Amino acid sequence: MSRLFANSALSFLILSILSGVAISPVAAEGDAGSLTKKAAISCEKAEAIALAKYPDATIEEIEIEREDTPLHWEVELRSEGKWKIELEIDAQSGEILKTAKTKSRK
Repeated sequence: MSRLFANSALSFLILSILSGVAISPVAAEGDAGSLTKKAAISCEKAEAIALAKYPDATIEEIEIEREDTPLHWEVELRSEGKWKIELEIDAQSGEILKTAKTKSRK
């Protein structure tokens, strides 16, 4: 199983590079670097948590934010080409705080 996950993560990375998709942590406000330094959970770990929950999905965007809630990663995924999934992952504990799954318009 872990080999399968490693292979799918590597495949995702290769496909991202080949397709020109850039996935990097960004901040909704302020400097992303200062927010990521405060996070116990890295961008890569947040991606792994999201993909463990939805293994057939692909990550479209990930960003770190601090709004009215604790510091968290917002992860947008696409599954089966028709579902848009949005997760909020606590940047300190790795706990999934919110999940929203909607039909994609694509």
